[in-house]
Amino acid sequence: MKEKKSIDGPSIEPISGKIEKIVIFLHGYGSNGEDLITIGSRWSQEVPNTIFYSPNAPFLCPASPEGFEWFKLFERTEEEIKKGLEEAGPYLYNFINEVLGKHKLESKDLLIVGFSQGTIMSLYHLNKKKNSCAGIIGYSGYLFENKNFTNEVKSKFPVFLYHGKNDEVINSDASEIAAKRLSELGFEVTLLIQNNLGHGIDENGLDQGKEFIKKVFKL
Repeated sequence: MKEKKSIDGPSIEPISGKIEKIVIFLHGYGSNGEDLITIGSRWSQEVPNTIFYSPNAPFLCPASPEGFEWFKLFERTEEEIKKGLEEAGPYLYNFINEVLGKHKLESKDLLIVGFSQGTIMSLYHLNKKKNSCAGIIGYSGYLFENKNFTNEVKSKFPVFLYHGKNDEVINSDASEIAAKRLSELGFEVTLLIQNNLGHGIDENGLDQGKEFIKKVFKL
């Protein structure tokens, strides 16, 4: 029997006790689900019927004893990056299908929040499935385009990109390029480049993300 490609991690139940929406966090390279799940606690007061999930990426990270990776950091050729993204894809799709099925909700009730590698994963995969999600928040990442990317886009949704101007890991130009490209393809994109911020998420980024979720979920 073929082994199921599954991932898991921490979650936060909705403060109302009623589950109507789902937010899934996708962490960055060398981190784990605990890194972003605390954001759910911060946002839950204003999205009280939302459950938050933050799965660990599927592969152990050799550079971090307690960390995980979606794909290897040092793969730099287009084919290597694409291979890594494709290998991680089934884990993400299975997790999304599992939580939607568990709560008997639809893709319009799901929003993805990525940071760094998690943003790269979400921007690469979610548009390749029909009716995949209600929207994406992408912190400090970039859009990876393989040669057939344009033809592979099957769904479009609102996207909010937030990037530190002083990011020393992924230059903020990457989010500007992603915003331009996604807009050209028909996505509704909001871009904010934050001054005096490196590779991370600040208070303003969290507040802007929360407002984006409320807008997408019509709360």
